Amino acid sequence: MKPYLVLFGKTVASYRLFAVLAVILGIIILFPLFSKKKVKAWKTAILAVFLPVFFFIGARLFNIFVNSAAYEDISLFEPEFVGLSIYGGFSGALLAVALWCLLFRMSVFGILDLCIVPAAISFATARIGCFLNGCCSGKFTSSIFGVVYPKFADAGGLASYPVLPTQLFELTFAVIILVPALVVQKKSDRFPEGSAFLVYANLFCIMRLLILPFRRLPYEPWVKNYFYPAFYLILIFISLVIFLFRYIKNLRVNEKEY
Repeated sequence: MKPYLVLFGKTVASYRLFAVLAVILGIIILFPLFSKKKVKAWKTAILAVFLPVFFFIGARLFNIFVNSAAYEDISLFEPEFVGLSIYGGFSGALLAVALWCLLFRMSVFGILDLCIVPAAISFATARIGCFLNGCCSGKFTSSIFGVVYPKFADAGGLASYPVLPTQLFELTFAVIILVPALVVQKKSDRFPEGSAFLVYANLFCIMRLLILPFRRLPYEPWVKNYFYPAFYLILIFISLVIFLFRYIKNLRVNEKEY
Protein backbone atom coordinates (compact mmCIF):
# COMPACT_ATOMS: atom_id res chain seq x y z
CA MET A 1 0.00 0.00 0.00
CA LYS A 2 1.72 3.14 1.25
CA PRO A 3 4.62 2.42 3.63
CA TYR A 4 5.49 6.11 3.48
CA LEU A 5 3.24 9.17 3.56
CA VAL A 6 4.02 12.79 2.77
CA LEU A 7 2.77 15.20 5.44
CA PHE A 8 3.46 18.92 5.25
CA GLY A 9 6.18 18.25 2.72
CA LYS A 10 7.94 15.64 4.86
CA THR A 11 8.04 11.89 4.28
CA VAL A 12 7.07 9.79 7.29
CA ALA A 13 6.80 6.04 7.78
CA SER A 14 3.14 4.99 7.91
CA TYR A 15 3.71 2.34 10.55
CA ARG A 16 5.56 4.69 12.89
CA LEU A 17 3.03 7.48 12.34
CA PHE A 18 0.01 5.37 13.22
CA ALA A 19 1.80 3.73 16.14
CA VAL A 20 2.38 7.18 17.63
CA LEU A 21 -1.21 8.19 16.84
CA ALA A 22 -2.43 5.03 18.56
CA VAL A 23 -0.61 6.01 21.77
CA ILE A 24 -1.85 9.61 21.59
CA LEU A 25 -5.48 8.66 20.92
CA GLY A 26 -5.49 6.10 23.72
CA ILE A 27 -4.19 8.65 26.20
CA ILE A 28 -6.61 11.38 25.04
CA ILE A 29 -9.61 9.05 25.44
CA LEU A 30 -8.38 7.93 28.84
CA PHE A 31 -8.71 11.35 30.49
CA PRO A 32 -12.48 12.02 30.05
CA LEU A 33 -13.32 8.42 30.96
CA PHE A 34 -11.33 8.64 34.19
CA SER A 35 -12.70 12.11 34.90
CA LYS A 36 -16.25 10.74 34.88
CA LYS A 37 -15.21 8.37 37.66
CA LYS A 38 -13.82 11.31 39.69
CA VAL A 39 -10.19 10.33 39.12
CA LYS A 40 -8.00 13.43 39.31
CA ALA A 41 -6.20 14.45 36.13
CA TRP A 42 -2.74 14.23 37.68
CA LYS A 43 -3.35 10.63 38.70
CA THR A 44 -4.54 9.80 35.19
CA ALA A 45 -1.43 11.54 33.81
CA ILE A 46 0.81 9.23 35.85
CA LEU A 47 -0.92 6.18 34.38
CA ALA A 48 -0.73 7.73 30.90
CA VAL A 49 3.05 8.00 31.26
CA PHE A 50 3.61 4.48 32.52
CA LEU A 51 1.20 2.65 30.19
CA PRO A 52 3.23 3.18 26.97
CA VAL A 53 6.49 2.39 28.77
CA PHE A 54 5.22 -0.86 30.27
CA PHE A 55 3.49 -1.74 27.00
CA PHE A 56 6.70 -1.31 25.02
CA ILE A 57 8.81 -3.31 27.46
CA GLY A 58 6.26 -6.12 27.62
CA ALA A 59 5.84 -6.20 23.85
CA ARG A 60 9.59 -6.41 23.31
CA LEU A 61 10.17 -9.14 25.91
CA PHE A 62 7.33 -11.28 24.55
CA ASN A 63 8.63 -10.85 21.02
CA ILE A 64 12.08 -12.05 22.08
CA PHE A 65 10.42 -15.26 23.26
CA VAL A 66 8.35 -15.93 20.10
CA ASN A 67 10.79 -14.51 17.54
CA SER A 68 14.30 -14.70 18.97
CA ALA A 69 15.83 -15.13 15.50
CA ALA A 70 14.88 -11.55 14.64
CA TYR A 71 17.31 -10.22 17.23
CA GLU A 72 20.25 -11.10 15.05
CA ASP A 73 19.32 -7.92 13.16
CA ILE A 74 17.41 -5.96 15.82
CA SER A 75 18.95 -4.67 19.03
CA LEU A 76 17.16 -5.70 22.21
CA PHE A 77 17.22 -2.07 23.33
CA GLU A 78 16.23 -0.56 19.98
CA PRO A 79 13.73 2.25 20.83
CA GLU A 80 11.73 1.67 17.65
CA PHE A 81 8.31 0.25 16.81
CA VAL A 82 9.82 -3.02 15.58
CA GLY A 83 10.13 -6.40 17.25
CA LEU A 84 6.93 -6.00 19.28
CA SER A 85 4.20 -8.49 20.18
CA ILE A 86 0.75 -7.23 21.09
CA TYR A 87 0.08 -9.69 23.92
CA GLY A 88 3.36 -8.82 25.59
CA GLY A 89 2.31 -5.20 25.34
CA PHE A 90 -1.08 -5.97 26.88
CA SER A 91 0.63 -7.85 29.70
CA GLY A 92 2.90 -4.90 30.39
CA ALA A 93 -0.05 -2.50 30.33
CA LEU A 94 -1.98 -4.78 32.69
CA LEU A 95 0.94 -4.71 35.13
CA ALA A 96 1.08 -0.90 34.89
CA VAL A 97 -2.65 -0.66 35.69
CA ALA A 98 -2.30 -3.07 38.62
CA LEU A 99 0.62 -1.13 40.12
CA TRP A 100 -1.17 2.19 39.60
CA CYS A 101 -4.30 0.86 41.29
CA LEU A 102 -2.22 -0.43 44.18
CA LEU A 103 -0.55 2.97 44.54
CA PHE A 104 -3.79 4.94 44.55
CA ARG A 105 -5.98 2.26 46.14
CA MET A 106 -8.29 1.89 43.17
CA SER A 107 -10.28 -1.12 42.00
CA VAL A 108 -8.22 -2.94 39.36
CA PHE A 109 -11.29 -4.40 37.67
CA GLY A 110 -13.07 -1.05 37.68
CA ILE A 111 -10.12 0.66 36.00
CA LEU A 112 -9.72 -2.15 33.48
CA ASP A 113 -13.35 -1.62 32.45
CA LEU A 114 -12.50 2.00 31.67
CA CYS A 115 -9.49 0.97 29.59
CA ILE A 116 -11.26 -1.20 27.00
CA VAL A 117 -12.32 1.70 24.75
CA PRO A 118 -8.86 3.40 24.68
CA ALA A 119 -7.23 0.00 24.13
CA ALA A 120 -9.57 -0.91 21.26
CA ILE A 121 -9.15 2.46 19.52
CA SER A 122 -5.38 2.33 19.94
CA PHE A 123 -5.23 -1.20 18.55
CA ALA A 124 -7.43 -0.30 15.57
CA THR A 125 -5.33 2.79 14.81
CA ALA A 126 -2.09 0.82 14.95
CA ARG A 127 -3.58 -1.77 12.59
CA ILE A 128 -4.11 0.96 9.98
CA GLY A 129 -0.36 1.56 10.10
CA CYS A 130 0.28 -2.18 9.74
CA PHE A 131 -2.00 -2.31 6.69
CA LEU A 132 -0.33 0.64 4.99
CA ASN A 133 3.12 -0.74 5.79
CA GLY A 134 2.30 -4.27 4.66
CA CYS A 135 3.38 -5.96 7.89
CA CYS A 136 1.19 -8.47 9.75
CA SER A 137 -0.53 -9.31 6.46
CA GLY A 138 -2.32 -12.55 5.64
CA LYS A 139 -1.59 -15.45 3.37
CA PHE A 140 -1.82 -15.40 -0.41
CA THR A 141 -5.38 -15.68 -1.69
CA SER A 142 -7.47 -15.67 -4.84
CA SER A 143 -10.59 -14.50 -3.01
CA ILE A 144 -12.29 -11.12 -3.42
CA PHE A 145 -10.70 -10.00 -0.16
CA GLY A 146 -7.16 -10.08 -1.57
CA VAL A 147 -5.09 -6.90 -1.75
CA VAL A 148 -1.76 -6.40 -3.49
CA TYR A 149 1.29 -4.83 -1.87
CA PRO A 150 4.13 -3.55 -4.05
CA LYS A 151 6.65 -5.79 -2.33
CA PHE A 152 4.62 -8.85 -3.32
CA ALA A 153 4.58 -7.91 -7.01
CA ASP A 154 7.08 -9.68 -9.23
CA ALA A 155 10.09 -7.84 -10.61
CA GLY A 156 8.66 -7.47 -14.10
CA GLY A 157 5.34 -6.16 -12.89
CA LEU A 158 3.53 -8.77 -15.00
CA ALA A 159 1.78 -10.48 -12.13
CA SER A 160 0.68 -9.70 -8.62
CA TYR A 161 0.04 -11.84 -5.59
CA PRO A 162 -3.00 -10.80 -3.52
CA VAL A 163 -2.86 -11.43 0.21
CA LEU A 164 -5.55 -11.33 2.87
CA PRO A 165 -5.66 -7.98 4.71
CA THR A 166 -5.76 -9.60 8.13
CA GLN A 167 -4.84 -6.23 9.65
CA LEU A 168 -8.23 -4.88 8.51
CA PHE A 169 -10.01 -8.01 9.73
CA GLU A 170 -8.56 -7.51 13.19
CA LEU A 171 -9.24 -3.77 13.12
CA THR A 172 -12.91 -4.36 12.25
CA PHE A 173 -13.55 -7.06 14.81
CA ALA A 174 -11.65 -5.21 17.55
CA VAL A 175 -14.20 -2.39 17.19
CA ILE A 176 -17.25 -4.65 16.74
CA ILE A 177 -16.61 -6.64 19.91
CA LEU A 178 -16.66 -3.40 21.86
CA VAL A 179 -20.47 -3.48 21.53
CA PRO A 180 -21.18 -6.49 23.79
CA ALA A 181 -18.51 -5.34 26.24
CA LEU A 182 -20.08 -1.88 26.53
CA VAL A 183 -23.55 -3.40 26.89
CA VAL A 184 -22.27 -5.41 29.84
CA GLN A 185 -20.61 -2.28 31.24
CA LYS A 186 -23.91 -0.37 31.15
CA LYS A 187 -25.70 -3.12 33.06
CA SER A 188 -23.66 -2.55 36.21
CA ASP A 189 -26.61 -3.66 38.35
CA ARG A 190 -26.30 -7.18 36.94
CA PHE A 191 -22.60 -7.51 36.25
CA PRO A 192 -19.76 -6.81 38.72
CA GLU A 193 -16.75 -4.60 37.96
CA GLY A 194 -14.38 -6.11 35.47
CA SER A 195 -17.10 -7.90 33.50
CA ALA A 196 -16.80 -5.59 30.50
CA PHE A 197 -13.03 -6.06 30.44
CA LEU A 198 -13.33 -9.85 30.73
CA VAL A 199 -15.92 -10.00 27.94
CA TYR A 200 -13.75 -7.88 25.66
CA ALA A 201 -10.58 -9.82 26.50
CA ASN A 202 -12.37 -13.12 25.85
CA LEU A 203 -13.81 -12.03 22.49
CA PHE A 204 -10.50 -10.44 21.46
CA CYS A 205 -8.68 -13.73 22.07
CA ILE A 206 -11.35 -15.63 20.12
CA MET A 207 -10.93 -13.16 17.25
CA ARG A 208 -7.16 -13.59 17.23
CA LEU A 209 -7.49 -17.38 17.35
CA LEU A 210 -9.87 -17.44 14.38
CA ILE A 211 -7.72 -15.11 12.27
CA LEU A 212 -4.43 -16.84 13.20
CA PRO A 213 -4.61 -19.51 10.41
CA PHE A 214 -4.88 -16.76 7.80
CA ARG A 215 -1.86 -14.74 8.95
CA ARG A 216 1.66 -14.85 7.56
CA LEU A 217 3.84 -14.95 10.67
CA PRO A 218 7.66 -14.88 10.47
CA TYR A 219 7.93 -17.26 13.42
CA GLU A 220 9.08 -20.82 13.91
CA PRO A 221 6.42 -23.50 13.17
CA TRP A 222 6.08 -24.41 16.86
CA VAL A 223 5.08 -20.83 17.66
CA LYS A 224 2.49 -20.58 14.88
CA ASN A 225 1.08 -24.10 15.08
CA TYR A 226 1.22 -24.88 18.79
CA PHE A 227 2.17 -22.03 21.09
CA TYR A 228 -0.21 -19.33 19.86
CA PRO A 229 -3.31 -21.58 19.54
CA ALA A 230 -2.68 -22.99 23.03
CA PHE A 231 -1.95 -19.52 24.40
CA TYR A 232 -5.22 -18.10 23.04
CA LEU A 233 -7.27 -21.06 24.26
CA ILE A 234 -5.82 -20.75 27.76
CA LEU A 235 -6.61 -17.04 27.88
CA ILE A 236 -10.15 -17.66 26.60
CA PHE A 237 -10.68 -20.30 29.28
CA ILE A 238 -9.22 -18.21 32.12
CA SER A 239 -11.17 -15.05 31.23
CA LEU A 240 -14.40 -17.05 30.93
CA VAL A 241 -13.89 -18.79 34.27
CA ILE A 242 -13.12 -15.51 36.06
CA PHE A 243 -16.15 -13.86 34.44
CA LEU A 244 -18.51 -16.67 35.49
CA PHE A 245 -17.05 -16.87 39.00
CA ARG A 246 -17.48 -13.14 39.60
CA TYR A 247 -20.92 -13.07 37.97
CA ILE A 248 -22.27 -15.97 40.07
CA LYS A 249 -20.75 -14.51 43.23
CA ASN A 250 -22.34 -11.13 42.51
CA LEU A 251 -25.68 -12.84 41.78
CA ARG A 252 -25.66 -14.59 45.15
CA VAL A 253 -24.82 -11.36 46.97
CA ASN A 254 -27.72 -9.59 45.27
CA GLU A 255 -30.10 -12.43 46.14
CA LYS A 256 -29.13 -12.21 49.82
CA GLU A 257 -29.78 -8.47 49.83
CA TYR A 258 -33.31 -9.04 48.55
